[in-house]
Amino acid sequence: MLRWTPSGAVSLPLTVQIRVQQRYPGRVQAGAPLPTRSLSPKELADNIRYFTVGLRTPRTAPCTALVLSGVGVAHRPDVPEAMALARAEGIQRIILHAGTGDLTGLPLVDFSETVSLLVVPIHGEPAAALAAIQAAHAAGLAVCANVVLSAATLPHLPQIAAALAQLGPQQTNLTYPLPTSERLRTVPEPAEASAAVAAAVVILEEASRAVNIKGLPVCYLAGLARLIRRTNNRWYVDADHQQDQALLFFPGVVSFHKEDTCRFCTADAHCDGFFTEYLSRDGFPPLSPLARG
Repeated sequence: MLRWTPSGAVSLPLTVQIRVQQRYPGRVQAGAPLPTRSLSPKELADNIRYFTVGLRTPRTAPCTALVLSGVGVAHRPDVPEAMALARAEGIQRIILHAGTGDLTGLPLVDFSETVSLLVVPIHGEPAAALAAIQAAHAAGLAVCANVVLSAATLPHLPQIAAALAQLGPQQTNLTYPLPTSERLRTVPEPAEASAAVAAAVVILEEASRAVNIKGLPVCYLAGLARLIRRTNNRWYVDADHQQDQALLFFPGVVSFHKEDTCRFCTADAHCDGFFTEYLSRDGFPPLSPLARG
């Protein structure tokens, strides 16, 4: 099923991300506006119903995956009930985005049977995030380590990769920061990021750990093209964009750019492209299609 947007036809997603809490520092920031408040327990439940039973119509498809995010979401007393509601309405996969501060003092074992995947961001000095991943493993939770490839993180990347090789999260995402205004001045140039990523991948793959690369185009990482996948779209809900006013993550929150020549790239089908905000800067080469052979 398709929806026409200013960026062309977009497939309607089967995943809904609900930003339950107003604040979400430390995340891989995108282009969504900061919501004016957090969702109430009733609004959270109403949105879950809307994107499940509410989309069971001849022209729409109900969501089967739910992402919950926002600082303090894991501590909210209504969240376990909301997760149970989601499961009852057909949600098959629940993904919880939680920073290290959210996980402090939390009985993680309580989530082991309801949360399909816990996503823990690693940004800058990694000790607290690595400890949180270890605690989540001990509680029986599947974990995705989301390593933000910021200027603050890159010096720690060898240490992070070595630690994750030992801890063994189900997945490690090496994610280049999205072009939000507060991070535009601190992102590493692609050549620096690519070299650091290549070294980290060697460490992780030698330990047989699953790793994906996000946010960089294939032509910047030609030797690692096998680790790049096109990002799946999703609905994006916050207190100011609920139910039928929800945003499509692509292109409503994030918009990738491709050149016309990208059509001839051998990796076009699984590359998102890149961001015009970065491509206009020094040190960011133009997109260049990979040739066959």
